[in-house]
Amino acid sequence: MFKKAIYLCLALTPVMFSSCSEEDPEIPDVIPTGGVDFGPGGDVIGIYVLNEGNMGSNKCTLDYYDYTTQTYYQNIYAQNNPDVVMELGDSGNDIAVHDGRLYIVVGGSHKVEVLDAYTAKRIGQVDISSPRSLAFRGDSVMVSSFVDVNGGSNGSVVWFDANTLEVKGQCTVGIAPEEMVVADGKLYVANSADFNTYTFDNTISVVDLNSFALESSIDLGSIVNLHHLRLDNYGNMWVTARGNYADKPSALARLAKNEAGEYALAETTPYGCANLALGNGLLYFYEQNYDASYNATYNFDALRPTATGYDDMHADFINDVDDIATPYALAVQPSNGDIFVTDVKDYTSSGELRCYTPAGTLRAKVTTGDIPGHIAFLVRR
Repeated sequence: MFKKAIYLCLALTPVMFSSCSEEDPEIPDVIPTGGVDFGPGGDVIGIYVLNEGNMGSNKCTLDYYDYTTQTYYQNIYAQNNPDVVMELGDSGNDIAVHDGRLYIVVGGSHKVEVLDAYTAKRIGQVDISSPRSLAFRGDSVMVSSFVDVNGGSNGSVVWFDANTLEVKGQCTVGIAPEEMVVADGKLYVANSADFNTYTFDNTISVVDLNSFALESSIDLGSIVNLHHLRLDNYGNMWVTARGNYADKPSALARLAKNEAGEYALAETTPYGCANLALGNGLLYFYEQNYDASYNATYNFDALRPTATGYDDMHADFINDVDDIATPYALAVQPSNGDIFVTDVKDYTSSGELRCYTPAGTLRAKVTTGDIPGHIAFLVRR
C-alpha cells in the first residue's frame, strides 16, 4: 500500500532511507490536493483542519497540511479509516491535539473521535450527546454538551479518561455550554442560549475539577449568549458573546481576578466579536455586522493584552480583508506566529485556508472541504 508521510522522509537512496526514524508519522493512502507553500513551520510539522459540513449532511471531513512536503491533503479520515461506517460523521464542532492524540468533536453524530495524532488512525470514540468543545487537564478530557445529563433544560460537561476513553464524571452547568478553559484547578464554561425558548444565558459556570461539581457562576449582566473563551499570558480571561440579536449586541469582554482571587467582569471592549485567537502577544479578532438587508461586513482588528487591560491596535491584522468572503476560523501558529484564517465562502461548497505572516502578508491559500471551522497544530514529537 502506497503511503504518504505527515512528516515525510523520502527514501530516494538506501542512505537516505536509513536516516528515517521509526517514529516518523505516516498517513497512508491520502490523495494530495496539491502543493502549497505556507513557509517554514518550525516545530510545527502539520496542520489539521476540521471541516464542519452542513448539519444533517454527514459531510464532516478532516484535512491535513504537511509542512515537510508542502502538500495539502483533503479528507484524510476516510482514507485512513476505511472500515468506519459513515466516515467521520455529521457536524464537526471542535478539534485539538493533546499528548499525541487528536480529538475531534462531531456534534451531529454525538461522539468524540480519538485518533493517533501522528498517523490519523482511529483509536476509538466516546459517545456524548450533542458535544460542543474540548478542554484538557492531564489525562482528563472535558467536553461541553448541550444536553443536561440530569434531565434538566441546561447543558452539561462530561469528562473522560484519555487512556481508557471511559467516562468518569459529569456536571450540569448553564444553558447550551460552548467553549471552556482550565485555570487554577477549575474549569470555566461559557454558556450560550436556548433558541427553543429564546432564553439567553449570561453566565460562565465554574466547575471544581477535584470534585467535578459546579462551584459557582460568574454573572456578566447584559452580556449574553456566550461563545468563545480564552486565557492570555497575564491571566486575563477573554469571552465573546453573540448577543440576543435585538437589544443586547455581540461583545468582547475581559475578566480578571478580584481581591478575593475570583474571576469577575473587568471591562467590556467597544467591539463585537465573532471569533478570536491569541498569539504574538496579541489578541486577533474580527467583528461581523449586518445591514438592514442582512448583508454582512467584517472588520479585522487586534488588541494587545496587558496585566491591567489592553492596548487597542486600531488596524487590520491582515492586508487583504476584502478578498475574504466569509471569515470563520482564526488560529496563530505557535512556532512562527503565522496567522491562519478560513473562508467558508457560501457555507455550501468548498472553503479556503489562508496563511498570513505576522505582518499580515498572504503567504498562500488552499482549497479545503465544506465549512472549514476549526484548526489544530501538530508539533514535532
